[in-house]
Amino acid sequence: MLFDNDKFLTKMAKAFEDSKTSKTVYLTMKRHSYTTKKIKAAEEASEKASGDAVMGADDKDKEYPTLVRLTSGTKTKLSTLVQPQDLDRFMVQYTNIIKINMDNLKKKERKKAAKAKKVTA
Repeated sequence: MLFDNDKFLTKMAKAFEDSKTSKTVYLTMKRHSYTTKKIKAAEEASEKASGDAVMGADDKDKEYPTLVRLTSGTKTKLSTLVQPQDLDRFMVQYTNIIKINMDNLKKKERKKAAKAKKVTA
C-alpha cells in the first residue's frame, strides 16, 4: 500500500515496535523509473533502427524518485515514493528510526567449531 512519506515513517516505527516479539522487518530502497519493460524495449528497438545509441545529456542528469518498501510478517506491506527534493529530510528521519530500533537486533550466533579452530591455531 502506497503511503505519503510521513505516514510511512510512523507506520515503519510501529512495525519495528511490533517486531520486538517475533516478526522480521525487511526494508528495500530502489530507484523508481516510470518506464515499463515494454516501453524500454520499444525505445531500444527504435535506437537500434536509427543507429543512435548515445544517451542524451538530459537522461544522465535526470533525477528519479526513490521507492522505499517495508515488509513485516505476511500481511504488512508498506511503500512510499520519495521525491528527490524530499530525500534529505526523509533520510534523516529514516535513519533516526533505524538507530532507535538497533537494540532489537540479535547477535550473530557463532559456531563452536570456529572458536575451537581459533584456539588451536
